[in-house]
Amino acid sequence: MNQAFRYRILVIDDEPSTRELLQMSLESDGYEVHTAEDGLSGLQRFHELRPHIVVTDIRMPGIDGIEVLRRVKAQAPEVEVIVVTGHGQMELAIKALQLEASDFINKPISDQALSVALKRARDKIAMHHKLQNADEQIRQRGDFEHRLIQVSMDGVIANDRRGRITIFNEGASRIYGYSPEEALTSLHVAKLYPPGQAQVIKELIYGRQYGGPGRLINYETEALHRSGQRVPILLSATLLYERDAEVATVGYFKDLTELKRLEQDLVQQTRMGAMGQAMAEVAHGVKNILYGMKLGAFMVDKGLTEANLTLAQKGWPMVRKNMDRIAHLTLDMLSYARDDTRHRQPTALNRLVREACSEVRGRAEELGVSLVEDLAEGLANVIADPENLLICLHNLLGNALEAFAEDAPDKRVRVQTRALANGTQLLRVEDNGRGISPEVQAQIFKPLFTTKRARGTGLGLAITQKIVHEHGGTIRVQSKPNRGTAFEIELPTA
Repeated sequence: MNQAFRYRILVIDDEPSTRELLQMSLESDGYEVHTAEDGLSGLQRFHELRPHIVVTDIRMPGIDGIEVLRRVKAQAPEVEVIVVTGHGQMELAIKALQLEASDFINKPISDQALSVALKRARDKIAMHHKLQNADEQIRQRGDFEHRLIQVSMDGVIANDRRGRITIFNEGASRIYGYSPEEALTSLHVAKLYPPGQAQVIKELIYGRQYGGPGRLINYETEALHRSGQRVPILLSATLLYERDAEVATVGYFKDLTELKRLEQDLVQQTRMGAMGQAMAEVAHGVKNILYGMKLGAFMVDKGLTEANLTLAQKGWPMVRKNMDRIAHLTLDMLSYARDDTRHRQPTALNRLVREACSEVRGRAEELGVSLVEDLAEGLANVIADPENLLICLHNLLGNALEAFAEDAPDKRVRVQTRALANGTQLLRVEDNGRGISPEVQAQIFKPLFTTKRARGTGLGLAITQKIVHEHGGTIRVQSKPNRGTAFEIELPTA
């Protein structure tokens, strides 16, 4: 036995000789020993001494050993109790073990049996202390992790398989506007996102696109504040397992509001810088327009002076045409420079497509182009400015209708809408015209870049890209020379 630590033992027995024998034997082995003559006095001594081990006889007047065992374990489960039984008391010994006695020994007590029982009791006490220390370490680590979660600037949210929220820190409270108490008692995880987005995120966690299966890494989406406002966030999440069974999901939410604002400021500054850099090109374009206007005005003036109506009639269309050109250029420049996100509302994408197609169908017929609408039914709304999206559609349709050589056969433009698995809606404008070279594709969204010479301002696609980005969407072009061109826009669902 380790002499650096003395175990305290309480011996309870109504036979003085047994008490004295046990006390002498145990003290010689280095134990601190106390005795009591019956169950009642034994329990009193137990409360005073708080021993590590109790050795008690089963058969005693008044309170017997079984009752002593029951009361000791009820008050101090960590105390080990060894019961001493007489011949023919096996049923009582079994009952004692069922009440969590450490061991039992028979009378007359042998040194070997007592030594084995005490060693077993000491081992149990040592194991209990180890478990107690481990529990304390786990508790301390749990407290540390809890504090770490709570002080995190980012949101940390965990939910069980039913969607009930089990962790909701202060960072999450700042993003969503709910208190931790509200979230833990009455909030379902689906309410944290715009309608349908929770299911999209769940599918992505099980997929491989963002680091899975079982993980979602740096997925940009939107949180739904309790006020109904959408908050841009960067989400990472992981599934938690216990014995190979999925038990929970934990997510880490970074608020991107300030970052988006800074990005928007940078985009605006870049846009204005590009406008400044392009002023020389604009001046050149305006100079050509003014030259055309001056020439037309000269012809009108000369025709009126010389009473030559034919000359005046020939000059006036030149003036009007160049007035329209400079007006369009001015409006396009203002549209490109302006940050306009004021009139967002739930909008049916198919309705806008039908409206735009009806407005250009006459032009398509003049050019001999077949205009086809391929629209998916049952699409959810997008949050958009309808007028701005119509500008995008007109720009793309106008380019598509002019993408053909005059003598090209079977001229076709197809407008398609689809719902995509990532929660966005696809708008695709496709033609089978002359196509766009890779060199032109690399510059196609740059302000004032045009292949139409005098027929274009070079801002149509730049404006389209700007509007799409302001709506949280993306735009891309796919084209091969002589095999047609397709512009694809993805917009987030409302």
